Amino acid sequence: MASSSPHVLKRTNSLVDNMPDALRQSRYHMKRCFAKYLEKGRRVMKLHDLMEEVERTIDDKIERNHVLEGNLGFILSSTQEAVVEPPYVAFAIRPNPGVWEHVRVNSEDLSVEPITSTQYLKFKERVYDEKWANDENAFEADFGAFDIGIPKLTLSSSIGNGLHFVSKFLTSKTAGKLAKTQAIVDYLLKLNHHGESLMINDTLI
Repeated sequence: MASSSPHVLKRTNSLVDNMPDALRQSRYHMKRCFAKYLEKGRRVMKLHDLMEEVERTIDDKIERNHVLEGNLGFILSSTQEAVVEPPYVAFAIRPNPGVWEHVRVNSEDLSVEPITSTQYLKFKERVYDEKWANDENAFEADFGAFDIGIPKLTLSSSIGNGLHFVSKFLTSKTAGKLAKTQAIVDYLLKLNHHGESLMINDTLI
């Protein structure tokens, strides 16, 4: 029995792998749309900016809905932002909580190339300061998650509950060693912004 879902994606975990086919299916409209993306030069675009250009470019409502309800619309709706650096548009795509994919599309031929998060950030930095972004001696820091064995939250229902989860996890880990870790606990308790705890909820302790 055929699936009723409008998003007939390839059997792959990557939206990026499906992007070339999705662009080819609407090649004429996408060529015009990417030309609009580039029209204002180097800039950062949010999801609503991307969608507004699609709506402006595809005048026919039926055709526009066909594009937005298909694979391409699904990929665009998973995009958090895009960076325009002619002739490229680089996309930061978040298909699932905690999962990011980065890709750049050449607006001239709609070719798609996966890129790393570092490469994406370089695109973004050049929008604001090209000289600094191209400085090989520029300081780079990775503010990724602390590697202390905290399980990753993967369920959509977990979004917005990270503070509560981390608080419970850290307090359970430090409960038996509180005398040795009191200094760290006290420090984490002091971290707040406008009275709101940032790391540990003292009511759980």
